[in-house]
Amino acid sequence: MSVSSDILPWHDTAWQLLKSYISNERIPQALLLTGQAGLGKAQLVRSFAHLLLCESSNSSHDSPCGKCRSCILFVSGTHPDFIDIKPESEDKDIGIDQIRWLLSKIRLTVHYLQYRIIVVQQADQMNRSAANSFLKGLEEPPDRTVIILITDQLSLIPATVQSRCQKIVIETPTTDRALDWLNENDTTGDLSLLLQMSRRAPLLAREYAECEAITIRMQLFEKFILLRRKKLSVVVVAAFCCEHNQFDLVAWMISWIVDLMKINQTSSVVGVENVDLYDSLKMLTGDLDLQHLYDFYLVALELHLQLKQPLNKNLAYEGFFIKWAAV
Repeated sequence: MSVSSDILPWHDTAWQLLKSYISNERIPQALLLTGQAGLGKAQLVRSFAHLLLCESSNSSHDSPCGKCRSCILFVSGTHPDFIDIKPESEDKDIGIDQIRWLLSKIRLTVHYLQYRIIVVQQADQMNRSAANSFLKGLEEPPDRTVIILITDQLSLIPATVQSRCQKIVIETPTTDRALDWLNENDTTGDLSLLLQMSRRAPLLAREYAECEAITIRMQLFEKFILLRRKKLSVVVVAAFCCEHNQFDLVAWMISWIVDLMKINQTSSVVGVENVDLYDSLKMLTGDLDLQHLYDFYLVALELHLQLKQPLNKNLAYEGFFIKWAAV
């Protein structure tokens, strides 16, 4: 069985590093994979785990055999030495009970003489109690145990946790490389705009193409403008955002605010990210002060972080849009 088809083009550097850990028999006990959303970090971790757990793989193998009992269990999703946790739902963090359960599993004997692999997805969602408890597991992990944290928000991982992990950064591909991948995978739509909206994350761009994200973006932009002109209620716009919360709406709005600051200074389209919205954005700048825009930009950044945590999203959006109407 080959995992080469699961290794995305922009994974190659990280994949070669992970394979070198196996071939050199120097596997870190704690890894931290970071990079923006939509790059397939969890997919890469699964490929590494599969190769590491394979009973037949060695330094000359790039792929798991697909035939041993370990491979069969892994593919079926029932391997007892592969444990994968993440928040139970979008509005919940990773709590102390999940971490205590995880630590109890770490202490057990490995079943198949290879490794036990512990994966924590969205590791930045651990609450403080959970992170403190997890830190104890990182300090003295049992032999042949590999702990892998995955995060889109490295800044939210406590420094004490980061310092105990080998960090691997998944780089965002160039626009050309991302476009090539989207074309090769028969993605339809305005690919350049989809990549702009996803900040060049190809998997996220493909997801956006499949769920009419371009339409949602334009609807949000229209509401963003109408709210500024006092022609729409904050409540309506906040409800719209909650309804479409699967999209990174705040990231889109942050890009509009950045463009507004650029246009406010130069009145030029040069350097503007949302070129298709330039005319509408330029019309807005007439009554917007640069300092007030910058202050609101900081508010947007704060909201972007807040929405990664469990909270009343409707109230958070309402507070944000009240400030936008008052800029």
